[in-house]
Amino acid sequence: MGDSPPSAEGAAPKGSLPRWWRWGWPLLLLVLAAAVPLLVWLGWSAISGSSDGTVVGDPIDPAAPGYEAFVDPTPTLLLVHANGDRLHGVTLLVLTDEGTEGAVLFIPPETMTSNGLLRDRWAESGSTGVADSVAELLGVRPGETQVVDDAGWAALVSAVAPVDLMSAVPLLGPDGETLHGAGLVTLAPADVGPYLAGRSPAESPLEALTRHLSFWTGWLVKVEESAAPDVIPGETDRGMGRFGRALAEGESLLSTIVGQVDDSGSVVLNPEFVRRQVNEIIPFPISAVDGSLPKVRLLNGVGDLELTKAAARELSRAGAHITRIGNAAEFGWETTRVAYHDTGFAPHAEAFRDALGTGTVIAEELPDISVDITVTFGADFSQLMTGDG
Repeated sequence: MGDSPPSAEGAAPKGSLPRWWRWGWPLLLLVLAAAVPLLVWLGWSAISGSSDGTVVGDPIDPAAPGYEAFVDPTPTLLLVHANGDRLHGVTLLVLTDEGTEGAVLFIPPETMTSNGLLRDRWAESGSTGVADSVAELLGVRPGETQVVDDAGWAALVSAVAPVDLMSAVPLLGPDGETLHGAGLVTLAPADVGPYLAGRSPAESPLEALTRHLSFWTGWLVKVEESAAPDVIPGETDRGMGRFGRALAEGESLLSTIVGQVDDSGSVVLNPEFVRRQVNEIIPFPISAVDGSLPKVRLLNGVGDLELTKAAARELSRAGAHITRIGNAAEFGWETTRVAYHDTGFAPHAEAFRDALGTGTVIAEELPDISVDITVTFGADFSQLMTGDG
């Protein structure tokens, strides 16, 4: 037991444990069918930096053996676009690594939840109802929520207007007239809200999101190019003032939620694909249901800090809720070890070992109920990441 490299004969005990031990413009605009998510890659790199969950702990050397710190959740903002009782759009903004890497996830108002469509939740319960339903759908709770109407959108873009964008689909009026064509579109501030809220006749909810994707691509480029201190109005430490600037500064993945449109026109999500989407962009989530994900302590057993970021990304993709990050008491670990502290988490431990691609799984007693699984990666994981060995 402990965080020192295990000896050949010092294997940790296995078996049942008491329950009380537990828990630019993009180079490519890809437009797929309505049942398939839409992606724009503005570059997408592996997790880097410390703001993919800000480290909170004692100010000691993070490269030293024994260093350990709690992490804050990945910053997220739910942006709700609505006028009166009509919901036009729901967008999740994520600062995977603030100023370096982020994501924008578009969710249509017609998305089905356990309590009806998102647009109905808005009409019934406002932003609280929408945020609760998004938490249910994604399995993670947004850290902030902001509501904007058409006038709010005009204010948000005014410093960089007009916004030029390349749209793959036109916006048609109720009689089929062209309001905005495909190709180059130029939007004045007052045009942005109606453009995002608009629907062409017989257009599917997912297809309509291509215009959201095109707008955000063009707008973030204008924000990044601007030198204006108030390029996005509002406070710089919260809301769109923070998230819009940070997304423009870094590389961002823009995508629509994965689902399909049923015969009634509602969007039914694919839970497995949605889980993968969320795990990819939110390495340190706020869980929607307390205790729904195993709380993981991630320790570096080799001393290369970049590998901690790589391991965190792989574990997050597999559903880990990483709450603490640090280093083993001693470096020199040859073999990665995934230790579960309650038998109920054994299947999760196996899944995390598989996600890392190497290592052993053991049962280990730990008198700390705030941790369900401890992962200590060794030289075998380093070799996988570097291609050596």
